[in-house]
Amino acid sequence: MTSRRIALVGVVSALLLSCLGTVSVSAAEPDKPGHCVPGQPGCGGETPKPVGDPPDLSDGTKQKNYTTPTKSCSVYANGGGMGMSCVTLGGGDVKTLRERYGDQKLQRCRYSEIPPAIQKPFNPRPAEGHYMLMTCLGGIDFDTYSGGRERTLELSIVFVENGTDIEDRHNGITNFLWDQFGSTTQMPVPFMRTRPNTTPIVGVPTFFTFRWLDPATTTVVAEGPYTGQANGGPFRRIDELGVVMEARATAITIDPNQEGIPATTCAPSTPYREGAAPKDQPADACSITFPRSSASARKYATKPIPENVDDAFYADITVSWQVSYGDGTTMTDLGDGFTMRIRQVVPVQEVQAPNQPPAVIY
Repeated sequence: MTSRRIALVGVVSALLLSCLGTVSVSAAEPDKPGHCVPGQPGCGGETPKPVGDPPDLSDGTKQKNYTTPTKSCSVYANGGGMGMSCVTLGGGDVKTLRERYGDQKLQRCRYSEIPPAIQKPFNPRPAEGHYMLMTCLGGIDFDTYSGGRERTLELSIVFVENGTDIEDRHNGITNFLWDQFGSTTQMPVPFMRTRPNTTPIVGVPTFFTFRWLDPATTTVVAEGPYTGQANGGPFRRIDELGVVMEARATAITIDPNQEGIPATTCAPSTPYREGAAPKDQPADACSITFPRSSASARKYATKPIPENVDDAFYADITVSWQVSYGDGTTMTDLGDGFTMRIRQVVPVQEVQAPNQPPAVIY
């Protein structure tokens, strides 16, 4: 019998939940969230939901077939990630997750310390626990070889009570699925950084830069034209068995969702020159001058603001992606572009506030 080789390169959907949206994880329920058996109803589905809105990855998955003399591939992408599934031309059978792993228990959620690039929420109960980054697998189809194309990777900041069991578990199905998500298939996610002040000031031009993180590893993604840059950039490349996929951002839009404060659309590189006056910034720098503080954010909001967001604008960050595929030399666009949307808080103050770093006012 001729062999049939599967080359799977990951998931098509990465959901990033707002940094300020949090849930509590209790020590009294060490198996919740995150553990399930493939035969159980809902296994791989619901994840504890933080307060606040999840991102809106509105683009459906686009798929195309791509064939070479030795391989037949399906390439696919949406606003959260891209991937491919390839087989060598031949026969044979591939067993599903359920057939391979039976009733092994899948650890859907894992915990890690919040990386330095993400601001930690204020902890009013340090004696009871601390905040951590929770990463969960969702949408697993156990009747497929690799979990299906609707898999998701969800990130949220959670309050973890002291004594909670947060150790990683290792077995066949858990290692297989987490290794799949650990491959380079997710679009990097932008975390906003404002300049020259970490908290923008009314009337002073605020420039936006971003640190681009892999949602699976929370490490900086610095590939292609952004290689070597400390904050990375919006570019990703897959090269698997001679089949190449590339994703590059074409624009990034910041919308404060406030009456009288229009959105701004910028080059994806969002360049900024440290220490330079506004007039000396690059022509394609990304900026907004806020006419009022965020103390009145709810009064003038054009979209609902979650209850746990206080005195801050709740901005939409929209990244436009273009994905292409081919042999690395001849590349074809997949679809007409994809959109990633996440929401991040932007507090704006009238004047210098106590306990804030010194403000820069030109």
